[in-house]
Amino acid sequence: MLSTRHRITAVATLALAAGLPLLGHGLISDNTARTTGGVCLTSCALVLIALLAIRSWITDTTQERSILYDSICSAETEKERYQAAKYALDAERDRMRRDAINAERRAAQALAAERDALRDQFEEERNQLICQTFETAFRLARAGIAEAPATPRVIPFPSQHHPAEGETTRGRGVTRP
Repeated sequence: MLSTRHRITAVATLALAAGLPLLGHGLISDNTARTTGGVCLTSCALVLIALLAIRSWITDTTQERSILYDSICSAETEKERYQAAKYALDAERDRMRRDAINAERRAAQALAAERDALRDQFEEERNQLICQTFETAFRLARAGIAEAPATPRVIPFPSQHHPAEGETTRGRGVTRP
């Protein structure tokens, strides 16, 4: 099936093919009617061809379509590159987060080990100081330099007083059973 453009081109070609001989025959035979008819057919054919050319110039979008296609392709490429960069950034962020968590765990373990080592060292030094203190006190006592206290200081407990029958314990009218 022929498109509209091809049909109009065929009609214009037929009109031109009929108009030029008619124009030529009218000029040769000095016939004004045939010359006028040939000029009209030829003019109509040329106008149709000119209109088709103008229409094709106006509606021909192949160059714009190719530019659009190139733009779409470059936009798709840029989008893919952006997504790849985004995925790489997300992966790097996740790796850094995991590394930070692992470093924090290692630091906590090292801190706990160091704290335990310092506690052990403190206990050992404390025990050594206690031992040295006892040795020094023993030597001083043996040498007679240090005296033991004569009587120990004792804080006496208050005497336990039980109230008599009917006497209140708190002064509020409550008696003991």
